Amino acid sequence: MSGRLLVVLLVAGLFAAACTSDSADAPAGDSAALTTSPSTATDGDQPDAPTSEDPGAEPSSDADVAPDDDTPDGQDAPDDDTPDGQDAPDDETSGVDDGNSADGDGDGPKTGSQTAALERFNDCGAVLGYVHANAAGVVGPWGLGDDFGLEGDVIEEGAIVADSAASGDVASLQAGVDYSTSNVQEAGIDEPDVIKTDGERIIVATQNRVQIVDVTGPEPSLAATLDLDDLWGWRLLLHGDRVLAFATRWDVIVPFEVSDNDGTTDVIEPEPGWGPTTEIVEIDLAQAVPAVARRLSIEGNYVSARMTDGVVRIVTSLRPRAIGWTVPEAAGIAAEEQATEANREIIASTTVDHWLPHYALSDAAGTTVDGGRLVDCDRVWAPTHYSGPGTLSVTTIDIAADGLAASLDTTSIMSDGSTVYASPEHLYVTTTRWFNWHTQPEGPDDGTLAESEIHMFDTGDALSSPYVGSATVTGTVLNQYSMSSHEGHLRIATTTIPPWRFEGGPDSESLVTVFAVDAGGLSQVGQIGGLGVGERIFAVRYLGDIAAVVTFRQTDPLYIIDLADPASPTVRGELKIHGYSAYLHPVGADRLLGVGQDADEEGRTLGTQVSLFDISDLDRPERIAQWTAPGGRSQVEFDALAFLYWPPTGLAVLPMNQYPSDENEGDPPFLGAVALTTVDDELSEFGRFSHADPPLRKCRESREITVRPDGTEEVGSFERYCWYDVDYEARVAGSAVIAGRLYLASNKALESIELGSTERISLLRWAN
Repeated sequence: MSGRLLVVLLVAGLFAAACTSDSADAPAGDSAALTTSPSTATDGDQPDAPTSEDPGAEPSSDADVAPDDDTPDGQDAPDDDTPDGQDAPDDETSGVDDGNSADGDGDGPKTGSQTAALERFNDCGAVLGYVHANAAGVVGPWGLGDDFGLEGDVIEEGAIVADSAASGDVASLQAGVDYSTSNVQEAGIDEPDVIKTDGERIIVATQNRVQIVDVTGPEPSLAATLDLDDLWGWRLLLHGDRVLAFATRWDVIVPFEVSDNDGTTDVIEPEPGWGPTTEIVEIDLAQAVPAVARRLSIEGNYVSARMTDGVVRIVTSLRPRAIGWTVPEAAGIAAEEQATEANREIIASTTVDHWLPHYALSDAAGTTVDGGRLVDCDRVWAPTHYSGPGTLSVTTIDIAADGLAASLDTTSIMSDGSTVYASPEHLYVTTTRWFNWHTQPEGPDDGTLAESEIHMFDTGDALSSPYVGSATVTGTVLNQYSMSSHEGHLRIATTTIPPWRFEGGPDSESLVTVFAVDAGGLSQVGQIGGLGVGERIFAVRYLGDIAAVVTFRQTDPLYIIDLADPASPTVRGELKIHGYSAYLHPVGADRLLGVGQDADEEGRTLGTQVSLFDISDLDRPERIAQWTAPGGRSQVEFDALAFLYWPPTGLAVLPMNQYPSDENEGDPPFLGAVALTTVDDELSEFGRFSHADPPLRKCRESREITVRPDGTEEVGSFERYCWYDVDYEARVAGSAVIAGRLYLASNKALESIELGSTERISLLRWAN
């Protein structure tokens, strides 16, 4: 591995852990009411706010620049960067924190939320003035990559059997009846997964390939294998005869095009800069041999995507990476201060194209056919407090007709983003609020708590996703299941921790906060705290007016919270068991299945545990069945899409890797999947399935030989150490049910199993 690549990977790791918490200007506990008119803003207290007297007003020739203190001398807004006649959408409000307190009720600490719309830039001059003024204040001797912070959100992907397929065209087959769909969180809102099916085809992402399998015959047959370069970790969406594959490439930034007023187009080759690029590949299944049709590259890290009725919304997050920073030439404070000052000058010389993302669209031959800046400057928003150098973008594409060739619509926020939740009406993106280590008080006892920012986008229009409003809530978000939309309210569960801590401590606790959702944005109406003091959240599931919240440190309290009155959430019941559930899934009326880890009295995990809970009495939840696999671990704990529940037969399927315990060290490991039945309020093992060849057991023997000064030797006894060669490619990544058969996919093969007898029908091995 080259030294340059090591540096790149190190920088990437620093960026992944970069500051996403609060700034010193907004202490934890402050809260504010939503304002929709800038006339109510306390601009004097918000020097970092975007620059416009009326951010929502129509751009005009003499008002589309940043104020003098934010705009470089003599720099006017480029006239050709704002679409002619483009007004601010009527439903996009703009405002700032008015400073009023609105602490939450409930039993928790005096934590609250800030609910305020972001401010919209009018033109590129305002965007550039904003980043020049703010980035210069946080840049260091190593550029913008030295501001270590908390990345509190877990990159997600989600869970509950959907009622419909991903808009497939197979009229004779019905999703949920003839075949299963991905285990998505909300019915009708599809999520990228490693396996997709329309009942006639199965598409599987394996390492750096996509496999298309025909399952209409007696046995599955491979229709095509598409090699997608050297990228791994693909996720798939399926709509009719189109497949979209998503992955992140770490490479030099993509070139982009800029169109001049005279109609000419220049291809701009940016400075060399390494970083993440979201790669989206469109595969055409309608051809005799499925093939790649187009590729879309978007600057920034792929966060997630959602699809509803052929409309895809892609969430990406970009940090500037084409800026050639100065670094200290020697050790010592003087050299660091000199490099910092040089980096401030570099920031002052940057253009807007250093900070906003770009895209490139390529055809099947790899020729770039379109590209440029991903977002217009007047579609960029920013919090009233500086939220770091990142840019969060939501790109909307209606792929139903033209695939990736359809027009792009993007809204961006000058902030990071890491967790995505989508309801039928809105898309929400959260991130742990940016934390400026250069100005924030030091030490763990200053009372500072991490906060999460929530940004809401309107998804009612198939062609766009305009920004609607934002809110800030105390604590960090576990994953997308921490959020739920229900009857005009957004509920979100968080755990309070300091910005420099990654786990819950003795003083941590968890909260559930309720926001009212309307055209003006988000406003807090209720909150309950005091959950799992000294612990952190491991799982959340919302069931209408009920929330089930699991916290853990040594034991697993399962809290049942009544949210029927959004203004006054209450804890109805609590159940403590050893271990924890990391994923919760409804399996019928008043029954909840939990997948997680068993643990001893000290909280040490022992292996996979599946629990069946009876929550019919909200005041007294109980566990009525339990199944354990000592030494086991399931991907479901980290990726809910890996879980399959088939309601017609009450079958639950979960990938499982099980390793022998010390007392059973002679037993071979198991890599595959386990199917459990949940009928009659029992949990029983239905079958185990593996694609691994019988493992080879290897042993090494050695003995100690002592050589005395006179040359004689004392030979000790032999000691033996044994292990198994593990076939990691045989780990099951996803599953599906089609016409009475269970299909299990791994990086090695696709297995089909008869559900009635659990007998293997076929094992289709992928080519190397």
